[in-house]
Amino acid sequence: MKIGEVSNQDVFHLGTQGQEKRPETSFSSYLQNALNQVSSLENDARMAAQSLAAGDAAQIHQVMIAYEKAYLALGLTIEIRNKMVEAYHEIMRIQM
Repeated sequence: MKIGEVSNQDVFHLGTQGQEKRPETSFSSYLQNALNQVSSLENDARMAAQSLAAGDAAQIHQVMIAYEKAYLALGLTIEIRNKMVEAYHEIMRIQM
């Protein structure tokens, strides 16, 4: 029985056999997508409120749920922004 050599390429790809490569998304595109989702939730809440005010079939609990989703998403976005700013200030305080 003859044992063949193992190339460097085989070693580096051992764990990725059978897995498809996913395109990498940048941090900025991830943030942009998240902000678009928050904006969409706010628009949904606004449309639900307008529908209720116009007397359409929307019910008050649906409007309140839409507003709470938008409120929570916006609150989370603000907290993430605050943490990012805090991390930036911490990095700027590092002395080299």
